Amino acid sequence: MTASSLFLSVIAAAFWLLLTGGVAAASSLPGVPDGCGTRCHKSKVREAFVHGPVGSDDCISCHNPTGLEHPKQRGAFRLVAEGSKLCYVCHEGKADKKVVHPPVAKGACLDCHDVHQSPYPMQLKAGGAALCFGCHDAEKFKATHRHAPVAEGSCLGCHDPHQSDNRALLKGGGAGLCFICHDKKMAEGVSIHGPVAEGGCTDCHAPHGSPFYKILKNAFPEQFYLPYAQENFALCFDCHTKDLAQDKRTDTITGFRNGDRNLHNLHINKPDKGRSCKTCHDPHAARQPRLIKERIPGFGTWEIPIRYTKTDTGGTCVAGCHKPKSYDRLRAVRNP
Repeated sequence: MTASSLFLSVIAAAFWLLLTGGVAAASSLPGVPDGCGTRCHKSKVREAFVHGPVGSDDCISCHNPTGLEHPKQRGAFRLVAEGSKLCYVCHEGKADKKVVHPPVAKGACLDCHDVHQSPYPMQLKAGGAALCFGCHDAEKFKATHRHAPVAEGSCLGCHDPHQSDNRALLKGGGAGLCFICHDKKMAEGVSIHGPVAEGGCTDCHAPHGSPFYKILKNAFPEQFYLPYAQENFALCFDCHTKDLAQDKRTDTITGFRNGDRNLHNLHINKPDKGRSCKTCHDPHAARQPRLIKERIPGFGTWEIPIRYTKTDTGGTCVAGCHKPKSYDRLRAVRNP
């Protein structure tokens, strides 16, 4: 045998081994062709987000060959497991906390996820809030003033899509949820508003949206000055007595009085330039007693300073809007 013949024989043998080895590898499972995603089922790998086993052409991770020839014979594959049990072959369980999303609880993973591919992350069937509105009523989330995550379609900013130990699948409890985004310092001070101290942000704010600014649950004035009417302060009067500023004279309705002169009435109950509650009070917390602010914004670049001193029976207010004034509930003070 000549050298050239030997060389050609070696090349031919190598090619044959390579070819037969490839066939053997591809046919290691009877009746299963190689490359499901690259040969016949290319439509299953076209989107931006492809399920891991699909993308790696490992279809038999979920589809178990039965030995029948595919695609000639029906029943050539059956799922490794049914429903969510199939998902849990690879994924960790998502239904062991106190509150479980109904589709998860009933094992209906495919209500939200596409099993093969999707244009959206996690093979979701729709993007953002559009997925949630497949079940939840979108009309309930339309409001003049909407919470930023709602307006952005970011329901998962507050809710876990699978399970939680908090009500409504929330990612945190009480104010802890709010402080994921909002500055916790707004709830720190010498005096703290009762709902804030108890973590009850939703006592005043609607978590999704509201017809009132700051997603408040009821009316509260944006203006600094306004004519007095109880309905203008409906939010405050949901908890505080509605007669707080009604009568000029009282010895029971409010502790903010000089003798029996109602000082809430004096500040708020005016036909034209009544003060808003927020003129003096911070709705969350303050570094002075009685939620009294240190400075009042609203006059261009100048902020009115307030220095308030509390006593057992009254107090003193030194403010930029009037001369120093004192009050005492038991013995009325005569101010200059």
